[in-house]
Amino acid sequence: MKCGKCDDEAVIKIPYANISLCARHFTEWLENRFERVVEKYKMFDGSDRIGVAVSGGKDSTTLLHLMNKLAQKRGFEIVGIHIHLGIDMGKGYSDKSLEFALKNFQMLGVKYKLINVKEKYGFTIDEAKFKIRRPICSTCGLVKRYSMEEIAEEEGLDTVVTGHNLNDMAQFVLSGYFSGDVNNLSRLKPVLPPTRGYKVKKVKPLFLIYEKEILTYAILNNIPFIYDSCPHTFRVGGATQDKIRRKLEEMEDEIPGFMLLLVQNFTDKIQEPLEVIYSKVEEVSKCKICGRPTTKDREICSFCATKMKLTSVSR
Repeated sequence: MKCGKCDDEAVIKIPYANISLCARHFTEWLENRFERVVEKYKMFDGSDRIGVAVSGGKDSTTLLHLMNKLAQKRGFEIVGIHIHLGIDMGKGYSDKSLEFALKNFQMLGVKYKLINVKEKYGFTIDEAKFKIRRPICSTCGLVKRYSMEEIAEEEGLDTVVTGHNLNDMAQFVLSGYFSGDVNNLSRLKPVLPPTRGYKVKKVKPLFLIYEKEILTYAILNNIPFIYDSCPHTFRVGGATQDKIRRKLEEMEDEIPGFMLLLVQNFTDKIQEPLEVIYSKVEEVSKCKICGRPTTKDREICSFCATKMKLTSVSR
């Protein structure tokens, strides 16, 4: 199979674009696609200092490399963010993730900020799994959001980017339709401006790029990343979500571009009307413990309430 742009051997076929590309031309193609998505959705308009959340996996490490190139072109500054969540489960997962995040920060010479959840907050995600009645992925997401907000405030960041890819976004959209969760769908944006008392814009620059394309880019460009999956992934009872993701991938095989059109049409045509109808402007107050925003009817934010449960149980 030859590259569609030269006579070199192709390394990847992109069915929805009806093209096969060699390593060099695929790298150029993906970088150009990344920049087009950024430009179309005006992702970094008004951004000067951007935090890049890097877990150590293929998506976030690839995002860091793409953002580093874009920063050099556009003149904004990036700061790497890594959160050591204390996930072990006999596999040393968080320690390995930190190792790969550091490799990428050092490879690119990017400034970075680390948070160790155990040292800073007094608990780990592993402890949360076994000590409180809350879905572990929900707790993990809460901790990461809180930590990133804290880092953004400390480092003077105006924007934080995460490595959610097209497969992730397609799953979010279809799961929202399946469950009828119109409130979450109304907030599902690739660019989320500061809301509910928070000062940081949140952006998903990879939201229209397939997981396979990201993996291929990482391998071809020798980007170091952890291959292991989170050991909690298969312990959270997410059988329905797994099936939804697999069905999406089966549909993609049968109808190339299915996931791309699903997410792009949702973003461009459906999300805004949903937001107009269903998005609620919630009044906020300040958490009496940490001072960060919380809903008006709660004196303590969800993070501090979770932290109190975990640290009191520990004692």
